[in-house]
Amino acid sequence: MKLKYISIKNEEFDNKLSQKKISKFNYGLALLKFIQEFFVVTVHTFKKDSTKNKIIRFITKDRKHHVPSFFIISFYFMCKNLLSLNLKVILNRLVRLFIPYVGWSIIILKTNRLYNLKNKNKKYLPDNLREFKLQLLWGHGYIPQFWFLWNLIVITLLLFIIIFIFKKHSLFIIQTILILFYMIQYSEYHYKNIYLKYPYYNRRTLGLFFESVPFAVTGFTLGFYKIFDILQKIKFKVFFLSILIYNLFANYNIINKKKGVIYQGLKLNVESVIIIFVFSLFPSDKIKNKFISKFITLITNYTAGIYYLHFSIRYYFMDYINCIKRGTFFGTIIIYLICYFICFISLIIFGKTSIKYLFC
Repeated sequence: MKLKYISIKNEEFDNKLSQKKISKFNYGLALLKFIQEFFVVTVHTFKKDSTKNKIIRFITKDRKHHVPSFFIISFYFMCKNLLSLNLKVILNRLVRLFIPYVGWSIIILKTNRLYNLKNKNKKYLPDNLREFKLQLLWGHGYIPQFWFLWNLIVITLLLFIIIFIFKKHSLFIIQTILILFYMIQYSEYHYKNIYLKYPYYNRRTLGLFFESVPFAVTGFTLGFYKIFDILQKIKFKVFFLSILIYNLFANYNIINKKKGVIYQGLKLNVESVIIIFVFSLFPSDKIKNKFISKFITLITNYTAGIYYLHFSIRYYFMDYINCIKRGTFFGTIIIYLICYFICFISLIIFGKTSIKYLFC
């Protein structure tokens, strides 16, 4: 017996980095994806102390909501296919995650080898088989941000297995996991016994697994009850209430903070849900100007590839070749544009092949 699912009529945000149409393109979520992806790049390339510009310091003040937002959106729109055990869609999702996960691990390793051969007297880049195996096994090594893909793959498989085995009881079990994982977070067990004690190559991935699962389960639960669609009917009332709740969580210590890897605590989850809802209110049906719609589509088409590339591009241009100053906001924009240009050209060349999943 399969769980009943309330259908969603909106954009399918299949994973952190992809978008497909269900009924119409949601420009609000597309813009949120663009903004949050830019924050990902700033986290790895920009230091707030490097500028006195108040505007730049303000817009980069709080950059922790990107990961929770992507997990919540991803599993919100994946909920229907998981509950219906739609193997075709689930396998397609896994393939789209595995292609960049394995593909970039090979490409960056080969690039590192070429760099080391030509620059024997300079900094060493990881390029051996052991580091390649560790990268594939844990998603954290010479492409450290791939812990996110590792967790997307593992959590997708985990939820699928739970639903396949427990059928009608699976929602209760999944929500119980949410409570259990928050108990682990607030006891600081994952931080003290995994992150602080495990070796470099897997401590971050495993530590962040305990912080990522609650976001995924939140998205799944919201999708099951069709929460965002329901709130659209009373969106103006909920909008002002959301702003109030967000300010309370952002400015007051409502929930005690605990030590964790990066994304620990219920506060971040609540704030991210509010951010997603506010952006989902964007009046997509009011966008009649083709130039505006094409522009929004254009700037959001390559966020996946930018995510895959930005850390390695930073290594090459900021840390090793040292032609872009690290830590500056200008340098961050340059890194973003380099990644965007690579993805743009690559999709023109490989747009009709599976290689395109390396860039979109």
